Amino acid sequence: MNLLSMFRKKEHLPEKVAQLAFNRRSRVHSLHYVRQEWHKYESRSGLYRYLRDRVPIISSAIWNWVRLCNTPGSCQLIGRDRRRRQAEKVLEALFDRISTVVGLKRTGLGSLLELFFQEVFTNGNFSGRIIPLASGTGIDYFEVLDTSKIEWEKKGRWIPYIKRDDRKISLDNGLFFHYGLGADRDHPGGISFLASIEFVTEIEQRMVEDMARSGHNAGNPHLHVKITPPERFDNENDAKYIKRAEKYFDDAVVKFQQLDPDENIFTWSDIEVAIIGGGGTMPYSWRINREQVIEDVITGMKLFPWVVGRSHGTTKNWVQAQFNLLMQVVDSIQEEGKALAEWILNTELRLRGIPVKASYIFSPNQDPYQLEREKAAALRFETVDKKVRRGYISKDEGAKELGFDEAYRQDVREEK
Repeated sequence: MNLLSMFRKKEHLPEKVAQLAFNRRSRVHSLHYVRQEWHKYESRSGLYRYLRDRVPIISSAIWNWVRLCNTPGSCQLIGRDRRRRQAEKVLEALFDRISTVVGLKRTGLGSLLELFFQEVFTNGNFSGRIIPLASGTGIDYFEVLDTSKIEWEKKGRWIPYIKRDDRKISLDNGLFFHYGLGADRDHPGGISFLASIEFVTEIEQRMVEDMARSGHNAGNPHLHVKITPPERFDNENDAKYIKRAEKYFDDAVVKFQQLDPDENIFTWSDIEVAIIGGGGTMPYSWRINREQVIEDVITGMKLFPWVVGRSHGTTKNWVQAQFNLLMQVVDSIQEEGKALAEWILNTELRLRGIPVKASYIFSPNQDPYQLEREKAAALRFETVDKKVRRGYISKDEGAKELGFDEAYRQDVREEK
């Protein structure tokens, strides 16, 4: 059953648990989503997870976003040597128990950060809280919260609450973490990429269904062999003519049935061969239309076609410009994952009473244009160096052009 059937054909499913109804005349579609027996859609996040897990182009987009952002990371400690060694042992013990899944042996914060990016790119937000040890001397584990159950009240600033057993519990206790992708003044919870493509995704799935139905209706291509009956002889009665015509027909059928792929057949001009079925004469405008819809989905996911394996003949310079923009977005979102990691690490050190500051660093993504960038940097350095040596600018001015605060003060003999 496709996505459209899941949304529209309520009679085929056991129960409708949520409905988002809008007025189509006001240019907003009506979207009904229901649950299957094994999966509940109690909120919009359930719908987004369904789209992520069932629609290939969305699954690929989210998969790529998560892997681009969740690169291998490392922790750096700032403090005295003895305290740093003490902090290393404390954080190693924390890494063994911080995972949200019992039995998961992935080292460090990698699994938690992967979950962070997965939730951010699926639902547009991530919330969790630190559960301290009973003694209050460290972190027991990190609990990831269901953001669909978090409510926000504005009391000068937005205050998060969570409902538990008909009780509203405030999360403003210093142990709560939240990030909302694209959050604005009225939506502190964040907005998912998928919010902009719900309607487009439904259209794309409807087109896939129509394509499957039309293809099934057209069937597979077959040969249609048309044999013109032979002319009747003057002295031939009905029985002889019918016998001769049937033999001619049967002989032609046998020849076609026994024809090997590398053989040819020769007949009089009274045999015509045509191909029927398989949609050979069907227009293929649906493919162009579906490509346009898929482009809208990719655009809504804030990606470029080549990132999800679709090539539109883009030039190298254009792809390089897109790559640079993509990496800037990755860097900005990685900062939010870095904030989560450092908050957890420094909270653990603070609860343990260790005066050391932890910093989390993501490894950079592999740059296919690194050689070109290095050549450009070398040329830029040579240009600045020439201006300094010829007296057009000072050493400090040259250092600032290269990104340094000031020139190195040690006396160095300059080349003439």
